[in-house]
Formats: sequence, C-alpha cells, structure tokens
Amino acid sequence: MGLYIQMHSMHGLFRSKNLELGRDEDTGGQIVYVLELAKALGKKKDIDKVDIITRRIIDDQYPGYSEKIEEVTEKVNIVRINCGPKKYIKKVNLWPYLPEFIENVKKYIKKIDRKPDIFQSNYADSGKVCSILSKELQIPQVHTGHSLGKPKMKRLGVNDENFDRFNNIFHFETRLEAEQFTLNTADAVIASTREELKKQYSPYEIDEELFKIIPPGINIDMFYPPSDKNPSEQHINMRQMLENLLTQNMKEPEKPLVTTLSRLDERKNLHGLLESYGKDKELQELANLLIFAQTLEGNEDDQEIIEKINRIIHKYNLYENIVIPAIHLDYDTQVPEYYRFISEKKGVFVNPALIEPFGLTIIEAGACGIPVVATKNGGPSEIIDPGKNGYLIDPKDPKDISAKIKKLLKDKKLWEKISKNSIQIVKDQYSWRACARKYLMVFKEVIK
Repeated sequence: MGLYIQMHSMHGLFRSKNLELGRDEDTGGQIVYVLELAKALGKKKDIDKVDIITRRIIDDQYPGYSEKIEEVTEKVNIVRINCGPKKYIKKVNLWPYLPEFIENVKKYIKKIDRKPDIFQSNYADSGKVCSILSKELQIPQVHTGHSLGKPKMKRLGVNDENFDRFNNIFHFETRLEAEQFTLNTADAVIASTREELKKQYSPYEIDEELFKIIPPGINIDMFYPPSDKNPSEQHINMRQMLENLLTQNMKEPEKPLVTTLSRLDERKNLHGLLESYGKDKELQELANLLIFAQTLEGNEDDQEIIEKINRIIHKYNLYENIVIPAIHLDYDTQVPEYYRFISEKKGVFVNPALIEPFGLTIIEAGACGIPVVATKNGGPSEIIDPGKNGYLIDPKDPKDISAKIKKLLKDKKLWEKISKNSIQIVKDQYSWRACARKYLMVFKEVIK
C-alpha cells in the first residue's frame, strides 16, 4: 500500500481552480506551493492519497470555499474542516479556533478510517495543529514555515515599547510560541534556500540537522517558452489585451519590455525600479516599462505606494514609456501568457525587491525564456548564476539595476544564450516534479 500524505494549510482562500491570488495577504504564494506540490506528489506511484486540509468558509463575500471535499485529481483532494465562525477570518485571528480545528481533523481521520503516514504542515498555524496531532497520533511531521514572525517583527520595527500595540493586531506572542513549539517537535523542517535557513530561522532555537533544503517548483506544463504551435484562444486574447495596452499608452509600443510582476508592497521596491528607469535615458530609448502590481483588498498602505509611484512618473515625465495596468492577472490563465508575451518581445524580467525570501516569479519568467535581473538579497542569489541564467543587482543602486538590464537588451546573442539556459535550468532543478521527489525522500526518511 502506498503512502497517505496529509498536507495542512489552514488559512487563506484555498481552492484548486480560479485562484484568487493577491485578493488579500493570506492568499498568495503558499496556496500555489501547497496545491502544486500536492498535485506532483499525487503523481508518485509510492503515494496512494493526498489530502490538503484547510478551513471551510461559508461566506457570501467569499464564494467557492464551502464544499467539504473538492476533488483536485484522482489521488488529491481538498478537505475543508469546520472551525470557529462560518465567515472568512484573517490568519492573525484564527488562533483561538485551533483546538476545534484539531478535534475536527481527528474526527475526519476517524471517519475515513485511515491514519495519515505523514503530516506536512505549512506556516505557524498549521505547524501548531500538526505538532499536536503528531504527538497524539504518533505520526511524523514535516514542516514548511513559508514566513516567520520574528523577521516580520524586525521589519515592522517592533520593540519593547510598542510590542503591545503590534501584538494586539498581529498576535505575535501566540505566533512565536506556535513557531518555536513546531520547531521543537517536527521531525524535519523544509527551507527553500540556505539563505532562508541562515536569515529567517537564526532568531529561533533550532537543530540545523533537522533542516532540509528544497527549492519550490513551478508547473512547467503552464510555464514554458513561446512556441510555433497554433496559439490557444487564451494566448490570442491575452496578447491582444497587452498589445492594446501598449498601443494606447506608449509612444513606441514596438520596443522590448522591461517588466515586473509583484504585490504592491514597499519591500518589493517598485519605486527603485522606476527611479532606475527614470534616471537612465539610454534605457528609456531601448525599452518600455510594464509593471503589474497586484493590490491587496482594503490595504491603506497601497494608496501611499501608488502616490509615490505617480510622483516618480511625473518627475521623469515617463507617461509615454510606462504602463501600470489596474488589472488583476489570473494566475492559471493570464500570468503564463504574460510571461510568453514578454519573451516574444525580447524583454527582461526584473525583481528589484529589497529582500526576496525565494523569488518564484524569477523562476516562472526563466521557464518562459525571459532573462532575469534580480535582487542579490535572499533566495535569488542561490537561483541565479550571473551571466548564465541572469544577473544579480543591488536593489538600492539605480545605476546597477539599469546597467544589468541594458547589458541584456543591447546584446542579442547574450539574451538568447541566457534565455535558453534559463529554460533548461528550470526544467532540471525547479519543476514541481523535482520538488515532490525531494519531499518524498524526506517523508520516507522520517517514517523510518
């Protein structure tokens, strides 16, 4: 009999189709990570069954999350567990309902009459849930943190004087206790990069021997380079939409594109990219700038960032060189076509973040054949081999950013070489198949 894997991702808006990525800060990369890893694990012959355990939501404002069991593939299901109020609740406010969630997971296990062989937990809430279940049911736990409380406190400038104020909003005390509890009890902990282990986990008490480095994957059936095959209707529609955006807003829409896709977040340093572009007339001659910045629902900080961006556009008079569409791209259908469009335009993808824990977008772009210029701070330094599959930049140095972009735009042979290398490296190292293979090795190791 093959393995039964139970993957826990309690918070956010979790479903298998029409993902609402970026609708709020709880619904982002973790959803994609868990869903794609589950599907890849479900293809392994050693695995019988994968359940993704999440919270059930019955809320008119958030339709599509109330079905108790949603089939993803033949071997993979999303299982929604009741706990707390029926309505949608942000992750920072879910802590009081963990005991009820744990009891209802136990009822589900009893109902299907099969104990999981492994708990794979994601983030602090599910980490705590699975640590308790692991101890009670004697089932090994493999934990993936995604993001951690102590680094977030540092970013927010939390100190002894203002701790109570921040704690009332983010419940850091409860979160940190859950994180340390999980790190003390898990049989293995997954980090995406050595940089993540070093920087994110250093404030905690950890046993480094428990850590395994497994980079996330991407779906190479979705993210692939442009081809000569008959284009799909999706491709034609997306291409037409992008062409219209360029034609309507740019003086010379035929130019290559410098582009980025990220949340509208101060740390993503979109203003740094704009400053770099605005200060460099040669770069403006070589390429236009296209920025997709996904906004968060009800986030007051977004307006401040938008005003900052508008000031830079006005300062350098970039109105005919730049487009920032107020469009939320659908992850499954539009994002891959966006990357292929940029690749066809011989563009460059930029991740100018002040720090990037991993950098999934640079792998997605690389899979579609776009050379990448990315921050040297964080995960990209372990993904990019400078001159082979892109270049690293100092995100606070506008000249460095523009120089690396121009290097790729001015040398067609270099662009082609890096494009081909990027496609191959992603296939070999960053597919979900490769990620699932490494996870399965860890699962078997801890089960022994």
